Amino acid sequence: MGIYAELRGFVLAHRACGVLRGNRDDETPGGCRLWILCPCGARFERRLGPDDAEAEVLRSALSVFEE
Repeated sequence: MGIYAELRGFVLAHRACGVLRGNRDDETPGGCRLWILCPCGARFERRLGPDDAEAEVLRSALSVFEE
């Protein structure tokens, strides 16, 4: 399963908990770290490499959750 599918699954599983908050660390040559926090305490965190095939779609999806 790819990171985008995992992110989507996390959001669907936790959307009833309340507002999800997330962000990503600054880009480095090695990529960045994505994270989302749920009010219930669950956390989604993954490393996204600069050459990851899903990088652009993940950045777009994550922008919805940026604080």
